[in-house]
Amino acid sequence: MNGKRHGSWLVLALVMAIGLSACSGAQTVTLSGQDREAVLAYSEPMTDNLLAGMNEADYARFARHFDEPMQKAMTEAAFQGILSSIGAKLGAYQAREVALVEDTGAFIRVTYTASFANEDGVTVRVVFNDGTPDHLVSGLWFDSPVLRQK
Repeated sequence: MNGKRHGSWLVLALVMAIGLSACSGAQTVTLSGQDREAVLAYSEPMTDNLLAGMNEADYARFARHFDEPMQKAMTEAAFQGILSSIGAKLGAYQAREVALVEDTGAFIRVTYTASFANEDGVTVRVVFNDGTPDHLVSGLWFDSPVLRQK
């Protein structure tokens, strides 16, 4: 399998994992005020590490806050595939703004609008496992017009 197909498959696998985790049956609630700030207190440092790990091609930093299923799904080999697909298309991560914080019951989803070297307005969604004491990362998703191009 060539690198381009391999990278696309990995992105698809992550999207499918998030889709499955989003189907918990509970109603999704958009968080605001103190509830939103409480989530951002733990999610922002984890997201900082994840995106800095991508920029540095440092798997240990990238995966530092993954829960067990995410660690199994996002191996170092899979990480290299993401770097060669997403990283090659978008370039280095530069900045982000929080767009939405949602509670699905079992998971917390934080959606960002991010800027990368080659594209602004990239949607980055990080899913946190609300069932773990440390709210570990359970899913990751990137979307943009550039990423959807073949």
